[in-house]
Amino acid sequence: MSEYDKFAVDFSATRKNGWPEFDLLAPHISKMDRVLDLGCGNARLRKFLPVADGNYFGLDLSEKLLKIARDEFPRDHFFLGSFEKTLPFGADNFEIVTAIASFHHLLSKKSQHQFFAEVFRVLKPGGILFLTTWNLPRKFFWKNFGKKNWTIPFGAEKFPRTYRKISPRELKSLAKKFGFSVLGCTLERRKNYVLIVQK
Repeated sequence: MSEYDKFAVDFSATRKNGWPEFDLLAPHISKMDRVLDLGCGNARLRKFLPVADGNYFGLDLSEKLLKIARDEFPRDHFFLGSFEKTLPFGADNFEIVTAIASFHHLLSKKSQHQFFAEVFRVLKPGGILFLTTWNLPRKFFWKNFGKKNWTIPFGAEKFPRTYRKISPRELKSLAKKFGFSVLGCTLERRKNYVLIVQK
């Protein structure tokens, strides 16, 4: 069971609206593109994508969040699984891969490397990876001082969630290491780093 299954309904309720960051993806996507959304959760991103029904593929560890996604988007495709492992898709399969606020749950260099290698494999030549990762809140700095992996509570019940801290420089370096060309890496609203790279 995913830790998100413990509070899936509450979490989904906080993931209904779009982010301004999504607008940065718009120039790179068209109706007939096939999109793979890694860590899709309740498939919130799907509402803001112009792609045809059936061209969206979501993968997540939470069965309960995937049920919410399937109920709302029955014509699309959802898979239970981890993107720390080999993805269940063939090579050169997608025009777009997204990872919205999910990459920071990869808690080791090994799993981060696996992520970039697999995304490169499943993207078509010229395909785009659009990734957002949290700029971890400074109010939790001293509780996590000296740590690469930060523990931060969620919701009224203060469920502990763990995130891996990463800098824009590290993000760009990782992408280049695995063969991507960096199109942009910015901090948006002081909350999210947005990385856009091309195969």
